[in-house]
Amino acid sequence: MADGENTHKREEPIIIKKKKGHGGHGHHGGAWKVAYADFVTAMMAFFIVMWILGQNEEVKKQVEAFFKDPGAFNFITGKRATPIDLNLVPEEGEGKGDKKKDDFFFVVPPEKDSGKKIINKDLKKALNDSIAAAERVKKMASEFERFIQNKLQQSPELKEILSSIKIEMTKDGLRIELLEMKESVFFELGSSKVTAKAKEILAALAREIGKLPNYISIEGHTDSRQYAGANYSNWELSSDRANASRKILESNGLWNGQVVMVTGFADRKLRNPDNPFDVSNRRISILIKPISSSNILNTSE
Repeated sequence: MADGENTHKREEPIIIKKKKGHGGHGHHGGAWKVAYADFVTAMMAFFIVMWILGQNEEVKKQVEAFFKDPGAFNFITGKRATPIDLNLVPEEGEGKGDKKKDDFFFVVPPEKDSGKKIINKDLKKALNDSIAAAERVKKMASEFERFIQNKLQQSPELKEILSSIKIEMTKDGLRIELLEMKESVFFELGSSKVTAKAKEILAALAREIGKLPNYISIEGHTDSRQYAGANYSNWELSSDRANASRKILESNGLWNGQVVMVTGFADRKLRNPDNPFDVSNRRISILIKPISSSNILNTSE
C-alpha cells in the first residue's frame, strides 16, 4: 500500500526566484529631473528680480519698457531703438555722419548676412523715401499755412472760417481740423450740406494733399447736443458730414484711392472734453497718415 501511495504521489516542482541586480539603488524614474529644473528656474527668476531691485531707476524703467514692448528694442545691441534710428553701418566709401531722424515714421531693423552687418539696398532706399515723404508732408503743412495767411490778407471776410482751421502734427500723422465756431461756418446748422466758403477751403486742401503719396482718413465729429430730428442722430450727422467732405476732396485733387477711411464718431471723441457742448467739438478731421519704410517695401514688392 505504501508503494502505491508513493507511485501516485505527485511531486511538487521547486521554484527558485532570483532578483536581477541593478547595482546600488534602483531606477526611480525622471520625476526628480522635472522638479530640479523647476527649482533652478525659480532660483534664476529670484536672482533676476533681486538684481533688478538693486538697480537705479533708469535701468528699472528700461526693463519695464522691454517687457511691455520687446519689439521697441534693437535685437542686435539690446538698446531701445529710436523711431528712425536703424543703427545702420555705412558701406565702404560711405561717410558716417549723423543719421537724419524724423519721429513721424517707424522703419524695420537692418538685416544680417553671414555674420556681417550690411545695408539692404531696398531698405536703404525705402528709408530715404520715408524721410522724403515726411518732409513733403511738413512742407505741405507749411504751404497751406501760408495759403491761409495770404487768403486772410486778400479776403478779410474769410477770417472766421480760416481761423477755424487747425493744423497739428500728432503721433497718428498730420491732422487738419475744420472747427465750427459760434456760427456754423463749414456746414449748415444740423445738416451735412457744405457751405460755399467751406467748399473753397476743402478744394484748396485737396490740391495740396493730392500731391502727397500718403493715404488719408476723414472723420466727422459732433458735440453732445442731441440731434432734434426723428430717426436721425449725431452718428448719422457726423458720418454724413465726413462723407460730404470726402466727395469734395476727391473731386478737387485727391488721387483715386487716397481716402482709405471715412468715419463718423458722433460725440465720442470730443476736442474739448471739459465742455461737451462746446461748438469746437463739431468738426471735420483730415488725417494724413505716415508712410514707413516697411510700407514702401511692401508696395514695391
